[in-house]
Amino acid sequence: MHIWNWIWPHVSGATPINQGLDSEMFDRSDYPYSETFVREAVQNSLDARLDTTKPVCINFSFHQCPLAEQKPFLAAVIQFRKAANLPDVPEWSDEIAKWLVVEDFNSKGLGGDLEDRSSDFCNYWLNFGLSNKDGTQRGGRGIGRVTFLIASKLQTVIGYTRRDVDGIIAVCGMSVLRAQPDGKKFRSTHAYLAQDEQDSVLKLHDNNIHEALREGFRITGYNQEHKSGLALAIPYPHEELDGPSILAAAIEHFAPAIMSGALVVTVDGTRLDKDTISVIAARISHRFNAEALRKDAAGYLHLIQAGYQPNPVLLRANGGTITLENNNSDDMAKKLQSRLQAGETVVVQIKLPLERERKSFDVSLSAVVRKTPDNGVPIDRLFREGMSLPDVRAKNPAELDVVILVHDGDLATYLNFCEGKAHLDLLKSKETKTKLEAKGYTGSVLRVRNFVKELPHKLRQLLTPDVTEADASVFEGFFSVPSDEPGNVRRPKGDKRAAQPPAPPPPKKPPPVIVESMPDGLRVKANPMFTDWPANISITVAYADGSKRPDWSEFDFKLSELPIETEDCEVAVQDNRLRATNCGPKTRVQITGFDTRRELDTRIRAWTDAQTN
Repeated sequence: MHIWNWIWPHVSGATPINQGLDSEMFDRSDYPYSETFVREAVQNSLDARLDTTKPVCINFSFHQCPLAEQKPFLAAVIQFRKAANLPDVPEWSDEIAKWLVVEDFNSKGLGGDLEDRSSDFCNYWLNFGLSNKDGTQRGGRGIGRVTFLIASKLQTVIGYTRRDVDGIIAVCGMSVLRAQPDGKKFRSTHAYLAQDEQDSVLKLHDNNIHEALREGFRITGYNQEHKSGLALAIPYPHEELDGPSILAAAIEHFAPAIMSGALVVTVDGTRLDKDTISVIAARISHRFNAEALRKDAAGYLHLIQAGYQPNPVLLRANGGTITLENNNSDDMAKKLQSRLQAGETVVVQIKLPLERERKSFDVSLSAVVRKTPDNGVPIDRLFREGMSLPDVRAKNPAELDVVILVHDGDLATYLNFCEGKAHLDLLKSKETKTKLEAKGYTGSVLRVRNFVKELPHKLRQLLTPDVTEADASVFEGFFSVPSDEPGNVRRPKGDKRAAQPPAPPPPKKPPPVIVESMPDGLRVKANPMFTDWPANISITVAYADGSKRPDWSEFDFKLSELPIETEDCEVAVQDNRLRATNCGPKTRVQITGFDTRRELDTRIRAWTDAQTN
């Protein structure tokens, strides 16, 4: 049996290393890596789209069989991992092969000079944090591909690409190890499926590896029908990464691209496209991460579809505020509010100025709004060129669903420079400002970013009717309702002062934290309305038993044994109580791992002195 060579390079001289994968950016409790994995795979394929009149097709296929043809490609990795004191994979010891193949078609493949260290090809395999993308594409940070390594229990990925530009087929692989001494030399952080080192790049295996890799990992594409693209084989994927989770993530984060015909996703033979998305979404709605989508998958797709309808209402943004193009007419705003209250879906197009190279021009985006159905959870999503930025949302979505669609290429490019490394949110920092200025944006360069970030909230302000005073007469005949009008008050003889209404009570102080439920736990976050920091809180949790104060037993759970994430506070845990002291405005406490079949009873108390309570 021929064992394909892997190399574990030495660091040359005092070259710095970067140990780790920045996995905390991609493997998060609020966005499981099944989602970040799909986000990165689809994003890369859409960026490499070859014929824009046809969809990009991405195939995900899971495989399992007795370990045989796959062993020559992974044997060296196993040996390197033992040398690096990394854990074994039980399936390997049991002579079982498991892997996931991701193939894209109607894509350009992984281009670039194979001997140029700064080319696209070498950047992909060798240069984390470097990218040749110019901002017109969805990525650009050069680190998102770590999601493929995170998905593998071996932290290993093998790639096969056929390039449209020159027809070259190239094979390479990467495995994450640990940097360590090797005599007087020092081993690097990664090993590579390659024949040898060649100056600062890799000397790849010859053509003999191509057919063996295709057969060993069931890479079936790139025949006469599909002449170019990129395939990735991910050995021993984590169990959380399965077919339904991939389909759910594709719908949740790329529904506009699917519904517009730009993207087709196939998972183990199930084809997800514009014709099947409604049926598949209904079937796997319980796998969506967002509660609003789990409750109303059909409504979510309806909102996106409405965004492609003609003749939207036109609005214009000036100075960071939204004004109606029709002379900012209150009547027009009320008409839109009435339409929403009547159950209609309202589509608006918002134009705003963007300045680049000291030239101002209009860019636009679309927003779809409707009243949230009774007993529903508000849907709140922003998509940039078909990809979701799920952290761009309103803090208080009230009772309106809002989906924002950015199709404008100039605005999409600008927003790409504002996004974080995982492309979940729009950042406001000195680094972002400097980057925008370096790309030629002028004027107040963060103004448009601020506007888009606040848009989910501003739209709701515009389209929500003003709250009116409560009608005290509602309860006449049931209760004695005191009048707010000054009345006749008996005063001492000679006192001619007019009767005065009582002083209004002081406003209620907002609580320091708010509680969010999770499928298997809870998240406690700082209340943005609270300002009197620092604060102290205690969180007491028990399984509900129908009583006002349910009992807790150590056989139910122990908080100290559950996954707990904290930020901007000091935490102590005892039994079923967690105490957080010196809490600041960025406080976050997240507790997961509870029995999903039982309801939690959560009690929050705040106190001023950490020695009391």
